[in-house]
Amino acid sequence: MYTPKQKTWFMVADGAKAKLFQSFGPRDRWELINEWSDAAARTPARELGGAPPVRGRKIGSGGRYAVDVKSEHDKAEISFIHECTNFLNSGLLEKSFDQLVLAAPPGALGEFRKRLSTDITSSLVGVFDKDLTNMPDQELFEYFKERLVRW
Repeated sequence: MYTPKQKTWFMVADGAKAKLFQSFGPRDRWELINEWSDAAARTPARELGGAPPVRGRKIGSGGRYAVDVKSEHDKAEISFIHECTNFLNSGLLEKSFDQLVLAAPPGALGEFRKRLSTDITSSLVGVFDKDLTNMPDQELFEYFKERLVRW
């Protein structure tokens, strides 16, 4: 019986750079589709500036407190991840892929999960909470080939 090949996209990302690969299976070739990089998200937080956290004392007890506000660096990372998820969402709407594998560090992976549509989450066949962005392309292919059960 003939089973059609499924087009799989592999998104390997962190908060500042991402690569998107495509493959039709473990025996097929591995192709780079797109690559993103955001200079603002790569810049250290101390260089982006921003106001220090608001601090004060509680009335009555005199206890100290601080209000945690997202830094410019965090905002840049969230904006970058939003751009990547928009590309994935539009790719699914255009039927550019059948299944998706996502690899990102835990913090970025949480932001991806918040912004991915429910249709994309149902097409996920693998999620890796690891930063693989600095791994060479061919090693990435071997990494996924060893760890994915269904592809």
